[in-house]
Amino acid sequence: MKTLKKVLFIIFTIILLIIAAVYFWMQSTAPDYSGKVKLSGLQKEADVVYDAYGVPHIYAQNARDAYFALGYAHAQDRLFQMVMIRRVVEGRLAELLGKNLVKTDKYMRTLSIVNKMAEASAAQFMKEADEPIREQTQAYLDGINQFIKKGSLPIEFTLLNFKPDLFTVKDVFMTTGYMSLGFTSALTDDPLVSRILSKTSNAYLKDFALDSLSNAGRFSKNSDSRMLAGFFNNVRDLQDIVPVPIWEGSNNWVVNKNRSKSGEVLLANDTHIKYAQPSVWYEAYIQYPGFNLYGYYLAGVPFALVGHNDNYAWGLTIFPFDNMDLYAEKQNPENPLQVWDVDHWQDMETVHQIIKVKGGDDVPFDIHYTKHGPLLNDVYENLLNNKKDVPVSLWWAPLHLKSTALEALYLISNATGIESFKKAMPLIDIVGLNVVYGDKAGNIALWATGKIPRRPAHVNPHLVLDGTSGKDDVLGFYPFEKNPQWVNPPEGILNTSNNAPPAVDGVEYPGYYSPGYRSSRVKELLLSKPKWDVESMKSIQLDTHSARDLKLIHLMLNQMGTAGSDMAIVKAINNWDGNYDTASTGAVIYNQWLYFALRDALMDEIGEKDFHKLVGTYLLKSSIERLFENESSPWWDNVKTKTLEKRADIFKKSFAEMAVALKDQLGTNVSHWKWGHVHQLINVHPIGRKKPFDKYFNVGPFPMRGSNEVVDKEGFVYNEKGIYPVISGPALRFLIDFADTDHALSIIPTGQSGNVLSAHYKDQAQLFVQGKYRTQITLKKELKNGKTLRLIPEK
Repeated sequence: MKTLKKVLFIIFTIILLIIAAVYFWMQSTAPDYSGKVKLSGLQKEADVVYDAYGVPHIYAQNARDAYFALGYAHAQDRLFQMVMIRRVVEGRLAELLGKNLVKTDKYMRTLSIVNKMAEASAAQFMKEADEPIREQTQAYLDGINQFIKKGSLPIEFTLLNFKPDLFTVKDVFMTTGYMSLGFTSALTDDPLVSRILSKTSNAYLKDFALDSLSNAGRFSKNSDSRMLAGFFNNVRDLQDIVPVPIWEGSNNWVVNKNRSKSGEVLLANDTHIKYAQPSVWYEAYIQYPGFNLYGYYLAGVPFALVGHNDNYAWGLTIFPFDNMDLYAEKQNPENPLQVWDVDHWQDMETVHQIIKVKGGDDVPFDIHYTKHGPLLNDVYENLLNNKKDVPVSLWWAPLHLKSTALEALYLISNATGIESFKKAMPLIDIVGLNVVYGDKAGNIALWATGKIPRRPAHVNPHLVLDGTSGKDDVLGFYPFEKNPQWVNPPEGILNTSNNAPPAVDGVEYPGYYSPGYRSSRVKELLLSKPKWDVESMKSIQLDTHSARDLKLIHLMLNQMGTAGSDMAIVKAINNWDGNYDTASTGAVIYNQWLYFALRDALMDEIGEKDFHKLVGTYLLKSSIERLFENESSPWWDNVKTKTLEKRADIFKKSFAEMAVALKDQLGTNVSHWKWGHVHQLINVHPIGRKKPFDKYFNVGPFPMRGSNEVVDKEGFVYNEKGIYPVISGPALRFLIDFADTDHALSIIPTGQSGNVLSAHYKDQAQLFVQGKYRTQITLKKELKNGKTLRLIPEK
């Protein structure tokens, strides 16, 4: 017995020692927020003071050391995010995550951000950019690389069993190029509309129009683009499996001093991006002699994309003009590596690729380029369904540019006022951005940036174009002077929400714009009273009211009549105020009823597959009001029955389906149906996609206010189950009054750090879901309780 007890004691002791060793090892991988560290590459000492939320405040004696410190601090908290963005763009995910990511790798390599844009841009940057820009960029990269060499890597690297490569200038351009993925909607909506047309007629398309440019009449049954439905699935799948977030929308606005209670300019921004953990944005304050800036930084990019100092501030939304075209090529039957170019056979450029696969064989892969861009057929089977022998190439503006976006960000961060700030705007090229600006001098401005393609007058970019004649080729880009832009407008406000801009010189720039509901609501609120301050502008960023949805639910109710209806549900509808707060019952009823009404109206014509694709698109979201108000729309008739159904019939049928579904799902007590029960947010980490890691790495679930196309846009996909996981929403909320630039307000969805062992991994999550803010500290005296990490040059 004594022997057994002794053995058990030894086993127990060993287990405790193992647990202790694992614990202390795990703790060693957490970021160091205090102490001293010697680093090679620093010129002089620099202090990184962390505030209560883990925001680094960098105090250096020169610019180079400041950006070195930023790179080191950024890598401590976000190295895994930096590495994953780089691997997504490079097409190297299968190497880490296995064969299921081969398709994603092929897609990304075909888009060729790294091969065609990043490499060329990096080479031009190193050759032509001014010395201060190059020096600060390299210093930031040196800081990242010093952490890779000397720091304790986050636990994700151990779990995936790899150590990252060092970072180069090319990687910076890959990350800025990654922002361009927000434009992939150009390859989703158009093929779907064309496929719908092939099943119906032009009369059906009249109810489907983008906010500014109608799709009806832009498609014909003879167009090859109707065959591109297969492409839709692949692009949507990419957005589901890419382990880092894709930009989807945003709001920003600026108010001049005449509309401000303080008598100074006010500026607001909330960038909408697919939710993920870690959060997209990393906040940091930098100060060295002659310079100070509080900014939001993208992983792997040295200069802020949103930010402010004492003199000016700026914010961003996506300006989603159409910068993609598809071309049908003619292949040489005697030489498949040639295509016809106006009057001769032209050799295609072939780039050989090897995709390494974790736990599997290497996958060889070739990319073929015409003058327009990469062929898509090698990535997607049955691209042109009935015309498998027709090659289709992708013209995408970033592939034809040597980007100057990094120079633009440097100039933005180092501006001295509106004139020097404006000089950066034409340099923003590979992605369209609506940049709002405000300053201490009282100026407000908005520039829609990006290289807008100039096409021949006869070209409809929503169709597959002729790649053989040269007649459909892009002619170049409009000069920046033709981009939409406003400076100090008489109205005193400027705002954007990814909505379509007005025509410039009579030209409407085609694009994939969001419905105008958010922008109209923001403007309505801004004009609703004469003076604003930061506190009252919170109510705009957090606004969840939808006049459209309130109008539509009463339209549906009035059309169907209430005879024989469930009166508890009818009462709840009549009591709904159109707000999407978590306690709302009307929001639950409306969205489930809306889904069934859309399904009953549309699915009989286009089929189940295309209907489920359609409900996730801006095309549908921007057309619901138009469809529901059109009593004579052909969509109301069920083509599979002999009777002629009318709008009221569809509303009545879908009401009954909604009532049954909600009672089955949420119970018979209507008062218990709450929006927060069905509309919830989980910030998913790449590692947290698999159990049991989801319990440790993911952040949530949280009941969420908001909805599709309200100002607090918490996006989801309409569905039959009536459960709406939040897909995208504000990745930051930022408010500033130039009467007090030292106390701007901010919040991000989870926390500063992407390291699960950091105290700042999710310390902002509750504040965010509750609609609260924290102060951006810029005064060193207010960091008395901050932790200091001193970086010391290694001799």
